[in-house]
Amino acid sequence: MPLNLGPAPERSRTPAILIAVLVLAAIAAAIYYFSPRTPAQIQVVKVDIFAPHTETKAAKGGVHILGTPAFTEDNLYVVVHVSIENKLRRTLYLDSPEATLTLPEGTTSATVVNPADVLRLEQSFPALTPLASHPLGSESEIASRATVEGSIILLFPTLTESAWKTKKSATLTVNLHNLPSQTITVP
Repeated sequence: MPLNLGPAPERSRTPAILIAVLVLAAIAAAIYYFSPRTPAQIQVVKVDIFAPHTETKAAKGGVHILGTPAFTEDNLYVVVHVSIENKLRRTLYLDSPEATLTLPEGTTSATVVNPADVLRLEQSFPALTPLASHPLGSESEIASRATVEGSIILLFPTLTESAWKTKKSATLTVNLHNLPSQTITVP
């Protein structure tokens, strides 16, 4: 047996580097393939319109304050029924949605009715009760890998139902905590 006192022959590191690169590429491809492209899928299921015309007159024999005329008020409530599918493995929380309506005269923004205020609104307008099922709004949550269906109630003050019928477009922007907002068209 010969005694070898010299350095060991060097091996090439190329195969080890190539294997490491292939393993990292496979991991990156798996993450890309299994990650959802959109964290939530939002669809408009249907839209209901409620346009009350409120009139206040001085009551006969009642107290009338001088300088306070009788008034009328038109408001347009648009109840957008949505389906929100959470594709992530964590709970999603809604921030306050936003909506805009584009009319021939210009664009107007909606006031979104908070779910906590819906009961009071339904007391004022009982005809709105069957339209506003499961109201959604700020702080509504969607469990991991679940779908929630509910309604977002939009108030366009001083508009009538005929204004809605002459609209150019209407959009609803759904904001989610720590995720990009999604804008959808309201038919």
